[in-house]
Amino acid sequence: MNLLAVIFLIIGLFSIGYTIAIVCYSGINTAFLGFWIIMGLGCIVLSLVLRFLYTHNIEGPKYLKFIFTFLFLSGISIFLLVEAVVIQAGNKQPQPGADYVIVLGAQVRGTALSRALKNRLDTAYEYLVNNTTAKVIVSGGQGNGEDISEAEAMKEYLVGKGIQDERILMEDKSTNTHENLLLSKVLMTGEEHNTVIVTSRFHVFRAVGIAGKLGLTNVSGLGAPTNDILIVSYYVREFFAIIKDKLVGNI
Repeated sequence: MNLLAVIFLIIGLFSIGYTIAIVCYSGINTAFLGFWIIMGLGCIVLSLVLRFLYTHNIEGPKYLKFIFTFLFLSGISIFLLVEAVVIQAGNKQPQPGADYVIVLGAQVRGTALSRALKNRLDTAYEYLVNNTTAKVIVSGGQGNGEDISEAEAMKEYLVGKGIQDERILMEDKSTNTHENLLLSKVLMTGEEHNTVIVTSRFHVFRAVGIAGKLGLTNVSGLGAPTNDILIVSYYVREFFAIIKDKLVGNI
């Protein structure tokens, strides 16, 4: 139990430190910040409880120790396995010669692209330049703090970089990944398509899984880099998003 106390203390201190770093980097309203606060405080409290039990030689039933240790190790194993799959999917190369490239939206601040969205568009641009027959679907509705839809902002950016207007289709009603792909599918003509989905690397596995569930065939992902301090938070949040989508049948 002493070892577990140390492990929980390390996790707790890391979570609190990471919370402070996130607040300094992107503010108190950053998505998923509450998770790190709860994780940090919860792990520190649990560490103190385990340490107290250990130092005072208080032992519970052996079966409870076994169950607790088993659940902890199982949870860690599942988390690491899912993250390994997510990382692998995000670094795979997409198929060449796509008929459609779907770029999934991300936050727009007013009319300005967020760094994540710009990275996705720059990644899509490189693919489109090398695959000149592909059409691109820019997918994303208008959320809080956005003066225009994500799709409109994306189209303006790609046109500004030299992608012909007639190659770009807009899907501007979606509010999540499932809707992104469902509504983008409606814009495709024909029965069979080679499709490349462009999104952040941490998001590729789930996006491709949802696309397959929606009936899109010959789908591959193209991961855009995520190069800021929030990358740990993105990957951890994605773990829970994958579990949720699996439970509700989206993937």
